[in-house]
Amino acid sequence: MEKKRYRSREFPVLTLIALALVLFACNTLWGSGHIDMEGARKEGRATIYSSISLEDLTILSRAFQKKYPWIKVENYRAGKIRLGQRIITEARAGRHQFDLLLSSAFTTLEMKLQKLLVRYESPERSHYRPELKDPEGYWTAAQINTMSASYNTKLVNRDEVPKHWRELLNPRWKGRIAINANRPEWYIGLLQMMGETEARRYMRDLADTKTIPLESATLADELLAAGEYPLYANAAPGNTERIMKKGAPVDWARMNALPTYPILVSVAAHAKSPNIARLMADFLLSEEGQRVLREIPRIPARTGVEPNPSHLTRGLNIFYININAMVGKGDDLEGEFRRTFGLR
Repeated sequence: MEKKRYRSREFPVLTLIALALVLFACNTLWGSGHIDMEGARKEGRATIYSSISLEDLTILSRAFQKKYPWIKVENYRAGKIRLGQRIITEARAGRHQFDLLLSSAFTTLEMKLQKLLVRYESPERSHYRPELKDPEGYWTAAQINTMSASYNTKLVNRDEVPKHWRELLNPRWKGRIAINANRPEWYIGLLQMMGETEARRYMRDLADTKTIPLESATLADELLAAGEYPLYANAAPGNTERIMKKGAPVDWARMNALPTYPILVSVAAHAKSPNIARLMADFLLSEEGQRVLREIPRIPARTGVEPNPSHLTRGLNIFYININAMVGKGDDLEGEFRRTFGLR
């Protein structure tokens, strides 16, 4: 009788231990890169939410569908603020629509805090710098954007091109420098690069030169090319290269250091197609996917895949923003940036 009673107590304990081991194994498989290809075939379609341009997002989606023609990809594109608002609104309504997120640190960090992302450590992550991947496995950088000052070559002589961020304070540029309000990453990058006290003093001094506020990166590039002002302080050299190729009289300054901000790829916690989402993440981070990014052209984040043209990074002092240092501070820092420069 005693023996039977002992077994009756033992059984549920062993069952719970076995269940815990199964759950741990499943979590480990998902986190370390396990993809059920048969499950992906059954899922059939997935949705990417992104803040990159719809044109570039479409190129990436088509490249992925060419590799996996049995998968249909749907894209939704919005600016980082509106994109984050949409995701949170959908989540509160119990409607989880996206499978993969491809967006800035601002959006991605907030979605992680809201527990709307799942840990996924793609096997491709070993090819990325530590600064470009979340130590907890929730995101990896698919690309980086360097930031520098761009200039109109008809309005700025070669010997006037700034080589150091402090040269933007030269009185000759008073009232002649544009600031893009949608690039607070530049402000954060310089805070980290210069040190907060020194950088804030620099930013206030720069704002005192009567900078020109603009709400669109595209507009800022276009007006620079049109000669509306000679300098654009927080430009993306990759974008400058694009309009240079179209014949615009612009170029970008090889500053003493170029802060960067990444575009991160992450998997939705409530993905309807979790296998395809992981498959898309792997593709974007693979050498094949990074070469597609290179030819768009965007700057690949993967070590060993140079941008096109290579001088976008080669031989330059690239400063990688500490993304995790932004956790819980992004909104405050963006507000500080806007107040400093009188941006709406």
